[in-house]
Amino acid sequence: MGYLSIPELRVLTPQRTESASDLHIDVVFTDFEGTRAALKAAAELTSGLRTGIDLIVPQVVPFPLQLVRPAVPPGFTLRRLLDLASTVDVRPSIHVYLCRDRLQTLLQVLQPHSVIVVGTRKRWFPTKPERLARALRKNGHHVLLASYPEETHGGMNKKSSYDSAAAG
Repeated sequence: MGYLSIPELRVLTPQRTESASDLHIDVVFTDFEGTRAALKAAAELTSGLRTGIDLIVPQVVPFPLQLVRPAVPPGFTLRRLLDLASTVDVRPSIHVYLCRDRLQTLLQVLQPHSVIVVGTRKRWFPTKPERLARALRKNGHHVLLASYPEETHGGMNKKSSYDSAAAG
């Protein structure tokens, strides 16, 4: 089985020094609120450490469309991601991968045994991001869940928190 080339868009890619002591964290885009919570958690985890944070965005392109021509223009996606990163005062490297299958793309582009933060809503049943985290764990990655509560009646979210409780 051969590997397919996955189209990638990159922005804000600072030079990374390769050192055994350097910690590196990947944040996987789920949705804007979940990713905001995950970026905040990654920033808290790396506070005071020499680390790099990558925002990994597998953008699924449905089959009727050509893989290199997603329904949402890449420039618009990148602007939204830059705005999102600025709201949490973090400067991650942003990698957008145009793909057909989210999980398979993540398994192909993530380094083995990566430390990954995934944002999810607090729910009593497993959410899509929690199922994604479980699949990544089964493939040898170290996944932390950054959870945030449901919206309150006033429409504002409470402060997000993170935990490493495994979903499954």
